[in-house]
Amino acid sequence: MAQIETDASAYVLDRLCGRGRVRVRLGADDPPVLWLDVYAFQPQTHPEFHLGFWSFRLGPGEHTLDFRLDVSAVSAASVRVFRDGAELESEGVWFNPDFQVPPLLDLHFALWREAKLVYLRRRLIKVPDPDVLRRFAGRQFDGGLYSPRDTFLDQLYHFKLGVLRRWFKHYYRGRVLDVGCGLSLFTQISEPWAFRITAGDLVPGQIKERKRERPDFDWAVFDAGILPVRSASFDGLFAGEILEHLLDPEAGLREWNRALKPGGVLIVTTPNRGRRINLLNGDDWPYSPDHLREFSFEELNGGLLPRAGFRPIKKRGIYLERDVRRAEWWWEDDLQREGNVPANLPRMMKLYRRGYRFPRRSLDLLTAARKVRDL
Repeated sequence: MAQIETDASAYVLDRLCGRGRVRVRLGADDPPVLWLDVYAFQPQTHPEFHLGFWSFRLGPGEHTLDFRLDVSAVSAASVRVFRDGAELESEGVWFNPDFQVPPLLDLHFALWREAKLVYLRRRLIKVPDPDVLRRFAGRQFDGGLYSPRDTFLDQLYHFKLGVLRRWFKHYYRGRVLDVGCGLSLFTQISEPWAFRITAGDLVPGQIKERKRERPDFDWAVFDAGILPVRSASFDGLFAGEILEHLLDPEAGLREWNRALKPGGVLIVTTPNRGRRINLLNGDDWPYSPDHLREFSFEELNGGLLPRAGFRPIKKRGIYLERDVRRAEWWWEDDLQREGNVPANLPRMMKLYRRGYRFPRRSLDLLTAARKVRDL
């Protein structure tokens, strides 16, 4: 029986290069061909989001292969495979020279026989390069990707706004800093806020436009992990879906601690690495194509925040992936795939609330935490 074993964790590219190992076991009769196929993590459409594929005919038996990845310049040499120190010649190669490298790639180890996929193993490739992250963020803004695009995301967005509206009114006073703000959720909620808001992000054009549209806010260009503010100068800080984008989340939290006054409140939202679909698939795939690192409920509230000088005071989950179905090789949430239609809005609303009861398995995490010590 054909089988593939790979490293258990994601591959991380250093200066756009990396390496790994794969073990392939092929039967004696008509062994399939091994393909290393590399896509953007999301979406995976050909050819725009397809880096390339490399195929190798190995023969029967067990094979331990070392491979090297180099996406500094996409070419036929971006994937190279070695056995016992000798480089293997690929039977077939295709690559996209116009491919724009994203923060996450999806490497498929696939076995094909006569145009039929007989085995698939996937591994995540992280590309924690500042220039890659900056270009990707710019493409998101230019393409309008921060606007809701479908029924599920639109309703999730508005449901989360309702929760945050109550939290903002309850926990925030004085001066509040919105880091990695995008459009700034504070502007999407129709409230006369009783606190002063400073919002910042990395894209100058976006900030300039928002400053014209909302002159009642203070706007600035800065990295969410490196704040150009004095220590202990804010009463509250909001980081909405930011933590998972940072190259060093722990350093980012220490910086947010520095910006807050003693007793100040941090409100953070972030996808849950321990969500139900990941549990069913036995993996921890990120939710979006630029999430370098996601955290579980326990990791966020029991480890990350306390180490950064915060005490969680309110913890909540949103949406439970209950309506699951089996795709070809993995489990999926039907309401985010074929069931993502307006007729299913009542089911979606029930499951958004179900995340309150099961936060450890919810799709998204919300935590309000108080600063209890300086670092």
